[in-house]
Amino acid sequence: MRLFYPLSLAISLKYVFNSQAHRFASFVALLSILGITLGVAALIIDTSIMQGLQNNLKQVVLNNTAHVIVKAPYADSDKLLSLDKVVACAPYLEDEVLLQTSKKLALITLAGVDTKNLHIKNGYSKESLKLASIPQKGSFTLNAQASIYLNNELGLNTKVRLISTKNARYTPLGITPTQRIFTLKEYFPSTSNQTIALGNYDDVRRLLRYPKKYPSVRLWLVDPFEIDKVSKKLSQEGYEFTTWQHSLGEFFKAVAMEKLTMAIMIFLVIVVAAFNILSALSMMVSARLNEIAILKTLGLNNRKILTIFLNAGLFVGVIGTALGTILGVIATYFVANNFLQGYFKVSVCIDNTNLLIIALSSISMSLLFTLYPAIKASKCDAISNLGRG
Repeated sequence: MRLFYPLSLAISLKYVFNSQAHRFASFVALLSILGITLGVAALIIDTSIMQGLQNNLKQVVLNNTAHVIVKAPYADSDKLLSLDKVVACAPYLEDEVLLQTSKKLALITLAGVDTKNLHIKNGYSKESLKLASIPQKGSFTLNAQASIYLNNELGLNTKVRLISTKNARYTPLGITPTQRIFTLKEYFPSTSNQTIALGNYDDVRRLLRYPKKYPSVRLWLVDPFEIDKVSKKLSQEGYEFTTWQHSLGEFFKAVAMEKLTMAIMIFLVIVVAAFNILSALSMMVSARLNEIAILKTLGLNNRKILTIFLNAGLFVGVIGTALGTILGVIATYFVANNFLQGYFKVSVCIDNTNLLIIALSSISMSLLFTLYPAIKASKCDAISNLGRG
């Protein structure tokens, strides 16, 4: 009869999956596999959906929010565009104004982008920036977030008065703010607490009484989340600037914190399943002290005994992780196609790096909880345990 090679692997498989004498330990091992499978699957579903949500929010929310506003003349556009991660720049105005209707007063952010002087890096197009519709010069119309319409009970083609105290004039009656009638012509979705209205650059400039060459440039980045690299470079160049983090930083921190919290909570399921591995192997070692003693008398050293039980725990972890990964990927697409459809569609993001991290973490946790019973088995005294059981 030819023995299965390597011998330690054959013994490990027998102890975990083909043990007639110690079925309860094998049952606990199967429960461990099930627990790890469900934990890994749930973790993949959670992280994929949350990452997809984060990416959607990044595209929708930050699409109409200036990534970086640099206080610099447009003559520096070539220099700014040469910075790593910057893909486009254009003259830009932004300030807070009062929106007056027949019923309410509201504070909104009025912005103007000079798309005629939009400067785009080679390899990118205007379509890739996903700019919202910008009104024509002299139309004095606005493309506003939907929240402005809803909060102020307004409809399309409604005329509103915009009032700004910026560059207010002194008159015999005191300080007189600038004001002008604008028409709400278009809208774009609201996905944050911001209230932004976009107007033509020259129309906004005239309301705010800014000079024609106002020294402010808006930058578009490849990835808004890589803002720290650009900020560091701008600081080194001596520019004054503001970033999207000033207005939306806390919002995205809250999303990231929720993602992390959910991941930690679900990872605890894998930890509990790993404790089952510890229980199963501890019972297995206690029940097989006589067999371990016999194996030692037949020539297996402590390292071989250690390998047998490490393999046993590793089998459970690898099988549970593999099944959980397959189940998690399938379930993620199922959830995305059946439960995440609607007005604001959330697309899932299954990242290979994320899958690898989850799989390695699960297997490492299984191996960690295998160490104690494996070390205990390897230190078993053959003489005192021989004939026991």
